[in-house]
Amino acid sequence: MNDYKEYVCDLLYRMTINTDEEGREVKNSKEQVSWKAMREAERLDHSSLISVTAEMVRESQDAETRKNACFLLSQLAKNTGNMVAVRIMLDEFLLTTDMRTKSSMLGFFTYVPKIPDAEPFLALSKSQNNDIRQKAIQVLARCQPEHVKERLLELIRNSKNDCDKIYTIRTLSELRMGELLSEVLGHIISTNAKVRSLVIRFAGDFGNAAHIPLFIEALKNDRSTEVKYHAMKAIDRLGELTHIDTVLKRVKAIISRKQRGGGVFPKSELMYGISFLYRVASDHDEVKKLLYSLQTSKSDRLFEHEAEWLAQLVEKR
Repeated sequence: MNDYKEYVCDLLYRMTINTDEEGREVKNSKEQVSWKAMREAERLDHSSLISVTAEMVRESQDAETRKNACFLLSQLAKNTGNMVAVRIMLDEFLLTTDMRTKSSMLGFFTYVPKIPDAEPFLALSKSQNNDIRQKAIQVLARCQPEHVKERLLELIRNSKNDCDKIYTIRTLSELRMGELLSEVLGHIISTNAKVRSLVIRFAGDFGNAAHIPLFIEALKNDRSTEVKYHAMKAIDRLGELTHIDTVLKRVKAIISRKQRGGGVFPKSELMYGISFLYRVASDHDEVKKLLYSLQTSKSDRLFEHEAEWLAQLVEKR
């Protein structure tokens, strides 16, 4: 036990050092002792460390140490599933009055597998402070669905804040509340592209063939590439032969010029489009011509992982 305590004390100390190991100021945060200590903390998976860390939370007079100890507990809860760690975090959270510390601790709760008491977070999801409110909405994803459904429904129906809507839709998705799809779909007319993309993503995850016109419309007319990405992913899952022309047109638009950046992993919009075309119409003349060009004259339009994926797809046939 003394070895565990010594280790936890040392780790908590290293989490406060914002220089490198030689005490030098560094521009790259990844070279800081604190950054490395945080990454080490994220890998903790020994339940025996929980009681020692809990002791630090209860006995330390330093607020920063108690906060960092709660971070350790959040990682231990994530990696071991031990609810004792979560209950200790809850106790400390309820005692904390400093809002900056409370905000940090809210972030820690997003790591834990589940939270037994939703009430503190339901209350904070009504806070006038945007940061506190939105972090609390994210934490609701770790609570029992039946305990938070009413509040999430209130948010998705009444909130005027785009960030609130974003975090609410994400939370609904994490809790697998597909029964609220009709409420989420009401935000497809949002002027915020991120909101629209999450609506399309939610509909793709929980909708059915009846929602294909929504995905086709988004693929054709929405200017957001993120919206188009989720629309194409949904079409790959639900689309039929009659949607070939729309997908072909979008795929051709993507490969009309060399793509920038490093591509989307593990699967890009282009890959979802090709996957759909290959699934429903691999013998279609236009599709065969497209696939051939991507393996020959237009192979430079693909990122390396896309080219490897396409080669494997064609090889399977």
